[in-house]
Amino acid sequence: MFNYTRRVVGCLLAALFLGGFTWGGDGGDRKRVLTHADAALILAKYSGYFDRYVDKDADLDECVAFLNKTGIYFGLLEVVNGKEFTAEDCARSMGQIDLVLRGEAGFSMGKVKLPKGIESWTDFCTMHGVGYVEGHRAMLKIVNKSGAR
Repeated sequence: MFNYTRRVVGCLLAALFLGGFTWGGDGGDRKRVLTHADAALILAKYSGYFDRYVDKDADLDECVAFLNKTGIYFGLLEVVNGKEFTAEDCARSMGQIDLVLRGEAGFSMGKVKLPKGIESWTDFCTMHGVGYVEGHRAMLKIVNKSGAR
């Protein structure tokens, strides 16, 4: 089982490297929105799970391609259009990563599928102790800290 501390530490280290993210809000509250592109970079390069497979200099395309090849789904339109990466998106990604790393992933059309009998990725994460809410918060902190230049 993979320990939650490693996820958080990996995400926090990403704050040192990430930049150029989408700003959210109307300009009054300079908080950044966590996007699918941000999450793909953080998960592929800085989470500590895939650093053996993803070069530290890999660009966004390489990170998304690696994650998708592994079964962790990042849609092209969501990444390119800067769509917000929600806590539910984080549950899906972290749940898929959990299944891949435990060797228990089932695949459908190249994506890790939700196991039978479980209604949602949030339910999966809750049942298996995957801290997706904490992971989402950590990624939000990373993108907001990288914006304070």
